[in-house]
Formats: sequence, C-alpha cells, structure tokens
Amino acid sequence: SDPDLSSSNGFEMRGIRKVFGATVAVDDVALRVNLGEVCALVGQNGAGKSTLMSILSGALHPDAGEMTLGGTPYRPASPLDARKAGVAMIYQELSLAPHLSVAENMLLGVEPTRRGLLDWGSMRKTAAHVLERLGHRDIDPDASVASLSVAEQQLVEIGRALAVGSKVLVFDEPTSSLGRKDVLRLFELIRQLRAQQHAIVYISHFLEEVKEIADRIVVLRDGRVAGEGSA
Repeated sequence: SDPDLSSSNGFEMRGIRKVFGATVAVDDVALRVNLGEVCALVGQNGAGKSTLMSILSGALHPDAGEMTLGGTPYRPASPLDARKAGVAMIYQELSLAPHLSVAENMLLGVEPTRRGLLDWGSMRKTAAHVLERLGHRDIDPDASVASLSVAEQQLVEIGRALAVGSKVLVFDEPTSSLGRKDVLRLFELIRQLRAQQHAIVYISHFLEEVKEIADRIVVLRDGRVAGEGSA
C-alpha cells in the first residue's frame, strides 16, 4: 500500500551502516529530508554519498539501520520497488533505453495495460501530462530518446520519477554534463518540484551550485556525517 507522504517528513534514515569487505562505506549515518526541501549531500569521492543514496533507492541493502518514508517503515527490495513506493534516483549516467520512445522510457517497468495488452494511449497521455508539468510540451512523447539532447534526456529521467508519483527525488551530480543555460533550467525545475512538495536530495561537487539551489547542506566524510547546516 502507498505510504502516507502527507506528513512533514519525506524520509528519514537512522543508524545506516554498509560494509564492503574490509571497507566501511557508511557508518551509523542519520539523514532526514522533509517534503518541500532541497538538501545537498556533499563530500569527497568515497565519502559514502552514493552508497547512502543507493540504499535509499533500493539498489543496495543496509547491513544495519532503518528507514521511514512519510512516517511509515520503508525497506525497498529493489529500485523498482523504491520507485513504486515514491523514491526515485536521477543518475549522472542516465539510465534510459535510447531506442525506446519518451513515453516508453517514462513508464518502463510500470506500463499500463488493458486486457493484458500495453495501453499505448494511456502511456502517451501520462507522458504528455508529465512533460506539461515540467514545462516541456515541446518534447514529443513518441520521439525516440536517442534523438534528444542530454538536457532533454535528463528531463525524461525526471519525468519517469514523476510518472509513478515519486515524492522523493535524488539528483546525483546532475549538472556534470550540462551547459550553464541548461543548469539554470534544471535549477528552475528543482525549485518548481520543491514548491510542489517533493523532498529533494542534491549530490554535487560544485559548492557554488549547492549554495544556489539547496536549503540545507549535509557533509559526509569517511562514511559519517561530519556536519550539517543551512545553506
């Protein structure tokens, strides 16, 4: 059943620990991000940012600790499980299928069916509605993803999260392959998502960007929270 995401907390992680062999990647980490908030997660490579977010998004399972989503216990079995629960990861390396259309990519794994067949009309309608919400009616739901620019492909990735009703969005180094103009567009979009009461985690190496877009900053060092505060 869908967790109640109407409470003030988007998600909370407590006592999260993850070990790979002799390496402690994440050690007793607590992180909470509310709905309507952009929280930046910063730290050097190897600080544990990606491991922590992989746990949140169902790609990894923690060795210890617990998570709640909208106040309800949350333990996703897989990334698809997490997406269905309302948590989506937007990776730096986009995980789209280039040969499929925009609509097919947006609903991959959660395709609507009618009498056992794919409901193409419903897929296009959902994709068009999401693109309109993102302010991009110019992108054709039937266009192949391979024909889009990097910035447009990123919109499809964000659209995929919104199409399944995700309330928690994690952006992993989202500006690394974007020009300044597209970065500003992305920031505008993130502010819009925040206003629509999404909980947003923003992972970045660029501190100027972090100051520009985040409400709060959490610093990870050697797998632990080294500090946090308002941006």
